[in-house]
Parts: sequence; structure tokens; C-alpha cells
Amino acid sequence: MAVYVQTSMFNNSFIPPAIAGVLRAAAADARSQSGKLDLAFVASEFEQSPERTDRYFDFFLALLEGAGLCFDRARVVDGRMSAAEAQDAVRSAEVVWLSGGWTPTQWGYFEKYGLVEPLRAHAGLVIGMSAGSINMAETAASTETLDGGTSLLVYPALGLVSTTVEPHFDPEHVAPELLEFSRGYVLYGLCDEAAIVCKDGEVTFFGDVYRIENGVCTKIL
Repeated sequence: MAVYVQTSMFNNSFIPPAIAGVLRAAAADARSQSGKLDLAFVASEFEQSPERTDRYFDFFLALLEGAGLCFDRARVVDGRMSAAEAQDAVRSAEVVWLSGGWTPTQWGYFEKYGLVEPLRAHAGLVIGMSAGSINMAETAASTETLDGGTSLLVYPALGLVSTTVEPHFDPEHVAPELLEFSRGYVLYGLCDEAAIVCKDGEVTFFGDVYRIENGVCTKIL
């Protein structure tokens, strides 16, 4: 059974212990079933600045290893692979990391490289960060700040989880567009160092997470 983890960012160069425990348990279960533990690190930008992608890969691989996940193989999934290679890397990995970046761009690459169905069918551990967390949801709501204003793009996404999230959430500065969006959808504000875990249909919250509904923002305790 798949385990889905939505995160925002880990700023302290380590994954908080409670979240790390969830990742270790899910990874151990995946290894017990397949006999190995491979990581597919799916970029947000596939075709530009591969050196930047590699820097993020090195950083987050170190974070995961620091949390106790020991991989037999870890590789970047981006434009340096063909679509068929990218799909195979996702299908064969027990752990998939969906990177942060510009959310609609990442979604466009998922479609271009044929990764939507392999990600939807993945039965292991899927971890999204920031843009990756947004694209894990049934409904993606991506806020972008341009020319001093905020716009909101809403579209159907992977549907791995029902929790639509706003990463890097600041409860003191909630965009009006998000409050308006919450009148038709439930939205979760995901602060850095926090996570939402979905396993067997059960949702668990770690760290500072806010429920935004009908224009009201409430911290989940």
C-alpha cells in the first residue's frame, strides 16, 4: 500500500524526528516487499539548469540518508532521460521524490514525459516537496507572485491525495485568492518543517498545518 507524504521545506538540514520515523517505516516496508530500496528524484525543471537540479538532488539525498533511509540506487529523473527511461525509473523505484520549483512547469513535464500514470500507479513511498506536494493532490492550487500581485492557478493534478496544500504557509499573510478559493474547496496551509501523511486512507498531520475553509484559517492541533 502506498504512503504519500506532502512537505513544504526542511530548513534546518535535517528532517524532524517524527516525520523521519514515518519515512523509515515506509521505506523498510517497501524494502521488505521488493528486496531493494531505490530512489527516483523527479525534478521540477527537466530541461534547463541540470546542474541546479543536481545540487538539490545531493542536498535532499543527504537529508533522506540522515533520516535513516539507505538507498541501493538513487537517480535524477529529468530531461537527461528519454520519456521511456523516466517512466521506467519511476516504476522501478520504491521511493519517489517530487521536487519543489514552479508547480505548473513540473506538471507540464509530468505530461510531456508520460509520468502521470506511472506516478498514479506507484505503490511505494511518494514524497512531495512544495510544488511536488501541490501536484500530488486531486486539485492543485498554485499561487504565483508576479509584478507585486498574486495569481491562483487551479487544475486537476495527480490525485494521489485529497489534501490540496499551500506550502511555505504564513498564517499572518494569507493571499485573498486562497481565502476565496477556500469557499469552494478545503485547503491546507503547510508550514516549513511540517508534513501531511496519507496511508491506507488515513491522514496524519505533523508540525504546523492550517485548515482553510470558507475563508477561515484554523491551526490543526
